[in-house]
Amino acid sequence: MADVIEKIDVIVARAQLALTAMKELSQEDVDRITERMCRAGVESGNRLAEMAVTETGIGKLEDKVVKNYFGSQVVYDFMKDKKSVGVIDETDGVISIAEPYGVVAGVTPTTNPTATTMFKCLSALKGRNVIIFAFHPRAQQCSAEAARVLRDAAVAAGAPQDCIQWIDEPSVEATNVLMKHPGISMIVATGGGAMVRAAYSSGHPALGVGPGNVPVYIEKTADLEMAVNNVIASKAFDYGTLCLTEQSVIFDDEAAAEKTLRIFKEKGAYLCDAEEKAKLEAIMFDKEKGVASGQIVGQSPQKIAHLAGFSVPDEVNLLLVPLRAIGPDDWMSHEKLSPVLGWFVADGKDSAIKAAVDQLEFGGAGHTAVAFSNNEEILQEFALKVPAGRVIWNQPSMHGVVGLTSGMVPSFTLGCGARGGNSTTEGVTFRNLINIKRVARRVRPDVPAE
Repeated sequence: MADVIEKIDVIVARAQLALTAMKELSQEDVDRITERMCRAGVESGNRLAEMAVTETGIGKLEDKVVKNYFGSQVVYDFMKDKKSVGVIDETDGVISIAEPYGVVAGVTPTTNPTATTMFKCLSALKGRNVIIFAFHPRAQQCSAEAARVLRDAAVAAGAPQDCIQWIDEPSVEATNVLMKHPGISMIVATGGGAMVRAAYSSGHPALGVGPGNVPVYIEKTADLEMAVNNVIASKAFDYGTLCLTEQSVIFDDEAAAEKTLRIFKEKGAYLCDAEEKAKLEAIMFDKEKGVASGQIVGQSPQKIAHLAGFSVPDEVNLLLVPLRAIGPDDWMSHEKLSPVLGWFVADGKDSAIKAAVDQLEFGGAGHTAVAFSNNEEILQEFALKVPAGRVIWNQPSMHGVVGLTSGMVPSFTLGCGARGGNSTTEGVTFRNLINIKRVARRVRPDVPAE
């Protein structure tokens, strides 16, 4: 333990010195540094994707490449023209001055290791912070390489050498020491529930995330073929590793459900029977911990079916399982982090919306909900009733949440607010990593004398 503490002390001391240098950078300096970081991330995206798949055994190579592009280019495009140094705004006589938050501790997952690392590097340095990473042990090498690529680019563009650092020998002990270190100013935690809770109990400000378990309500007036195409595009991406993708489809009409399931099958989904569902449930969850089993996270439908004891054709892109209930009475309505999707037929609109609420409360409160409908009033009602920080209408959940098909901000850290035990409902960006000093001009007449 003493050796771990000593190593963390050294890393944090170096970060504090780097922070002093970062505070002297101008907006032009920051923009030059982040532009160079982005370029390096894009150039290394394919190689980092290969490293991530090889090391973790999770997801699809081609989709990891897309994630890396998003974590570098798309994130940079969002921030590049925005002010983050000195005076950034004046409204109603109040001048807003941006200052660095300080030394940021970044915790990253095994599901999206390299893209999340690049996203956090760019977000931290845009606000003139420095960042120290605690990577997931099963993604240490690829995550460290992503951090090295962006650090070297930043240093070449004028940033201090220790602006981006990481723990070389990962462990839960080392991560906890880092998060509790008095030299840390902020924690940005993306990962499992236990790690996020540890971040919030560290004694420092923290930005964390909650689990997803996203319901998708396909209302009977929806464009059913469009809905199916959108769900598959989102859910099958990277074999379902993203917490913001759909976990169960909820229908409000039996006829619409039957037609939609036929379309799913035509588009490559495999409809499991009750026996196959039972076999899947037996291997897909750690029910004691309340999470998906690590052996199925981000695996192909073919491998998951094989683990469960049956087989599906090579062209299958999703496994669809019938649900008898939404909530603890049917564990297949829980978050699955894989290309396995539940489906449930409710008795009308009100029951369908209640089922979506129940699903979020069964392990995904505050995260995301999706609805497909051509009835604006029903979409509005759905949005008002579901306990979600993000509600996505008539588009794939993944693409909508990260802003590819919507006006949402691009982020790999999605807060779930009070419902999910988080400090924010926002998608975290560089804006969450700057302190704002407000200077007030006098804009009203003198206070009258008594």
